[in-house]
Amino acid sequence: MRIVYIILAHTNYEQTMRLFSRLNKEDTSFVFHISKTSDPQYFEEVFAALKDQPNCYFAKRAVVRWGDFGVNQGALNAIGTILDNQIDFDFAILLSGQSYPLKSHATICRVLEEYQGKQLLENIPFSEIEKDRAHRIEPYYFWLGNRNFRHPHQGRRNKLLVTLLDFLMSPFIPKRQPLPPGYTLYKGSLWWTLTKDCIEYIQQHSRTEDGQNLIKFLKNTRHSGETYFQTVLMNSDYKESIVNKDLRYILWLDPKVDKRGHPKILTVQNFDAIVSTECLFGRKFDMEKDAEILDLIDEHILAPSDS
Repeated sequence: MRIVYIILAHTNYEQTMRLFSRLNKEDTSFVFHISKTSDPQYFEEVFAALKDQPNCYFAKRAVVRWGDFGVNQGALNAIGTILDNQIDFDFAILLSGQSYPLKSHATICRVLEEYQGKQLLENIPFSEIEKDRAHRIEPYYFWLGNRNFRHPHQGRRNKLLVTLLDFLMSPFIPKRQPLPPGYTLYKGSLWWTLTKDCIEYIQQHSRTEDGQNLIKFLKNTRHSGETYFQTVLMNSDYKESIVNKDLRYILWLDPKVDKRGHPKILTVQNFDAIVSTECLFGRKFDMEKDAEILDLIDEHILAPSDS
């Protein structure tokens, strides 16, 4: 089983190298995308450590900001790097730099054998989650400098002032690129596992007129990282090969506490659940907050199988 890992990373050199070390096997390759917003020293350290590794590549860097299209652009750039360098693989696996394997390499390969010719991509049509559509898709989102704005503005205070500001802004808001005809919007987890022919299709689609128009449309939405790949593939012939799961263990913070929808940092308190999960990878880990959980995974899950 030949695997290429796409790692979308932006921080914590030690943790990035630990992830690489754990995943680096004979039949694995890596494409790193490091956001332009990252600390320059972080990029320089990772690049210096891995640039001479024969199975490591670095994608053209995009600006990745919370909630915008940049995370998709980073993944698309990585796909371009894979295909330009003719990397041989059966599956491409998209991970964040704060992911970590929860199964041994042998187990990951065995599970993927069961999904030969399938795409692991969590998905749900927006028509079934109208609240998300009203929040993510219908408003017009745009960036001015480092700030993201929404039109019409959503505010619970000073509604009269908000209404006035929306009225004054309206003439300056560009006409929105419409969704390509016949497309249904989907959402789901950003983190996918896709076959080589599917990866090739994604690149081809991104260069078509419909593909370019879809990208333009999604650039003015919120959380398009959880929309783009689902929409491309669920509106294609690959729809029939998609398995609606991502095999990632992720816990989410209570929306009452965190309205932006961030994943919870996994700690030693989550270890028992991690041991029993069928998921291949976990997210989100942070060695600066709890490195012991990774030590436990190494000692009790990965090391016995990889020895």
